[in-house]
Amino acid sequence: MSAPIELRLATSDEDVLKVMVVRGIVFIEEQKVDWEGEIDEFENESVHFLGEVEGQPVASGRLRFLDDGRTKVERIAVRPVWRGHSYARDMVRFMLDHAAAQGARRYVMHAQVHLQKFYEDFGFHREGDIFVECGIDHITMVREDD
Repeated sequence: MSAPIELRLATSDEDVLKVMVVRGIVFIEEQKVDWEGEIDEFENESVHFLGEVEGQPVASGRLRFLDDGRTKVERIAVRPVWRGHSYARDMVRFMLDHAAAQGARRYVMHAQVHLQKFYEDFGFHREGDIFVECGIDHITMVREDD
Protein backbone atom coordinates (compact mmCIF):
# COMPACT_ATOMS: atom_id res chain seq x y z
CA MET A 1 0.00 0.00 0.00
CA SER A 2 1.33 3.42 -0.90
CA ALA A 3 1.40 6.35 1.46
CA PRO A 4 -1.38 8.90 0.94
CA ILE A 5 -0.59 12.04 -0.97
CA GLU A 6 -1.19 15.40 0.70
CA LEU A 7 -2.47 17.92 -1.84
CA ARG A 8 -2.60 21.68 -1.39
CA LEU A 9 -2.30 25.01 -3.07
CA ALA A 10 1.31 26.14 -3.28
CA THR A 11 1.03 29.39 -1.36
CA SER A 12 4.49 29.93 0.11
CA ASP A 13 7.78 30.51 -1.68
CA GLU A 14 8.94 27.11 -0.37
CA ASP A 15 5.85 25.41 -1.82
CA VAL A 16 6.40 27.03 -5.23
CA LEU A 17 10.05 25.97 -5.14
CA LYS A 18 8.93 22.37 -4.51
CA VAL A 19 6.52 22.61 -7.45
CA MET A 20 9.37 23.79 -9.67
CA VAL A 21 11.57 20.92 -8.48
CA VAL A 22 8.90 18.39 -9.50
CA ARG A 23 8.41 20.08 -12.86
CA GLY A 24 12.16 20.29 -13.41
CA ILE A 25 12.62 16.58 -12.76
CA VAL A 26 9.70 15.52 -14.96
CA PHE A 27 9.61 18.01 -17.81
CA ILE A 28 13.17 19.32 -18.07
CA GLU A 29 15.18 16.30 -16.99
CA GLU A 30 12.99 13.36 -18.02
CA GLN A 31 11.15 14.76 -21.05
CA LYS A 32 13.97 17.05 -22.24
CA VAL A 33 11.85 20.22 -22.41
CA ASP A 34 13.99 23.36 -22.58
CA TRP A 35 14.02 25.59 -19.51
CA GLU A 36 12.50 28.42 -21.55
CA GLY A 37 9.66 26.14 -22.67
CA GLU A 38 8.85 24.97 -19.17
CA ILE A 39 9.12 28.10 -17.03
CA ASP A 40 7.06 30.77 -18.76
CA GLU A 41 5.58 34.23 -18.40
CA PHE A 42 2.43 32.83 -16.76
CA GLU A 43 4.04 31.53 -13.55
CA ASN A 44 3.07 34.53 -11.42
CA GLU A 45 -0.56 34.63 -12.56
CA SER A 46 -1.11 30.88 -12.21
CA VAL A 47 -2.45 28.85 -9.31
CA HIS A 48 0.13 26.19 -8.43
CA PHE A 49 -0.62 22.89 -6.73
CA LEU A 50 1.72 20.67 -4.73
CA GLY A 51 1.46 17.04 -3.75
CA GLU A 52 3.69 15.62 -1.04
CA VAL A 53 4.16 12.13 0.35
CA GLU A 54 5.78 11.93 3.76
CA GLY A 55 7.20 15.43 3.26
CA GLN A 56 8.64 14.74 -0.21
CA PRO A 57 7.41 16.83 -3.17
CA VAL A 58 6.13 14.26 -5.65
CA ALA A 59 3.43 15.92 -7.78
CA SER A 60 2.52 19.30 -9.21
CA GLY A 61 -0.07 21.03 -11.32
CA ARG A 62 -1.04 24.49 -12.50
CA LEU A 63 -4.27 26.29 -13.37
CA ARG A 64 -4.77 29.50 -15.28
CA PHE A 65 -8.05 31.36 -15.44
CA LEU A 66 -8.15 32.70 -19.00
CA ASP A 67 -9.72 35.96 -20.16
CA ASP A 68 -12.25 34.06 -22.29
CA GLY A 69 -13.75 32.39 -19.21
CA ARG A 70 -12.04 29.04 -19.65
CA THR A 71 -9.70 27.47 -17.12
CA LYS A 72 -6.48 26.01 -18.49
CA VAL A 73 -5.27 22.85 -16.78
CA GLU A 74 -1.49 22.57 -17.09
CA ARG A 75 1.81 21.21 -15.87
CA ILE A 76 0.49 18.07 -14.19
CA ALA A 77 3.50 16.02 -13.21
CA VAL A 78 4.45 13.14 -10.92
CA ARG A 79 8.08 12.29 -10.28
CA PRO A 80 8.98 8.95 -11.94
CA VAL A 81 9.76 7.04 -8.75
CA TRP A 82 6.32 7.96 -7.34
CA ARG A 83 4.21 6.85 -10.30
CA GLY A 84 1.76 3.98 -10.15
CA HIS A 85 -0.04 5.13 -6.99
CA SER A 86 -2.84 7.20 -8.61
CA TYR A 87 -1.19 10.45 -7.47
CA ALA A 88 -1.74 12.08 -10.89
CA ARG A 89 -5.42 11.12 -10.74
CA ASP A 90 -5.66 12.56 -7.22
CA MET A 91 -3.95 15.77 -8.37
CA VAL A 92 -6.28 16.28 -11.34
CA ARG A 93 -9.37 15.71 -9.16
CA PHE A 94 -8.05 18.18 -6.59
CA MET A 95 -7.31 20.81 -9.25
CA LEU A 96 -10.70 20.44 -10.93
CA ASP A 97 -12.47 20.63 -7.56
CA HIS A 98 -10.57 23.83 -6.77
CA ALA A 99 -11.40 25.33 -10.15
CA ALA A 100 -15.10 24.42 -9.79
CA ALA A 101 -15.18 26.04 -6.34
CA GLN A 102 -13.93 29.23 -8.06
CA GLY A 103 -16.80 29.02 -10.56
CA ALA A 104 -14.99 27.30 -13.43
CA ARG A 105 -17.23 25.42 -15.86
CA ARG A 106 -15.21 25.41 -19.10
CA TYR A 107 -11.77 23.82 -19.25
CA VAL A 108 -9.03 23.46 -21.84
CA MET A 109 -5.67 21.71 -21.83
CA HIS A 110 -2.82 20.76 -24.11
CA ALA A 111 -2.38 17.09 -23.25
CA GLN A 112 0.42 14.83 -24.34
CA VAL A 113 -1.11 12.45 -26.88
CA HIS A 114 -0.42 9.31 -24.85
CA LEU A 115 -2.51 10.73 -21.97
CA GLN A 116 -5.72 11.19 -23.97
CA LYS A 117 -7.55 8.28 -22.29
CA PHE A 118 -6.40 9.42 -18.83
CA TYR A 119 -8.00 12.84 -19.33
CA GLU A 120 -11.09 11.40 -21.00
CA ASP A 121 -11.76 9.68 -17.66
CA PHE A 122 -12.22 13.21 -16.24
CA GLY A 123 -14.72 14.22 -18.91
CA PHE A 124 -12.31 15.88 -21.34
CA HIS A 125 -12.59 15.22 -25.06
CA ARG A 126 -10.17 15.76 -27.88
CA GLU A 127 -10.57 18.74 -30.16
CA GLY A 128 -8.47 19.13 -33.30
CA ASP A 129 -5.30 17.61 -34.64
CA ILE A 130 -2.01 16.63 -33.06
CA PHE A 131 0.49 19.47 -32.69
CA VAL A 132 4.02 19.69 -31.34
CA GLU A 133 4.70 21.67 -28.18
CA CYS A 134 8.17 21.67 -26.63
CA GLY A 135 9.16 18.82 -28.94
CA ILE A 136 6.31 16.55 -27.71
CA ASP A 137 3.12 15.56 -29.56
CA HIS A 138 0.05 17.16 -27.91
CA ILE A 139 -3.68 17.46 -28.47
CA THR A 140 -6.13 20.07 -27.29
CA MET A 141 -8.70 18.64 -24.88
CA VAL A 142 -11.76 20.45 -23.57
CA ARG A 143 -14.47 19.91 -20.97
CA GLU A 144 -17.66 21.80 -20.28
CA ASP A 145 -19.72 21.26 -17.14
CA ASP A 146 -23.44 21.96 -16.95
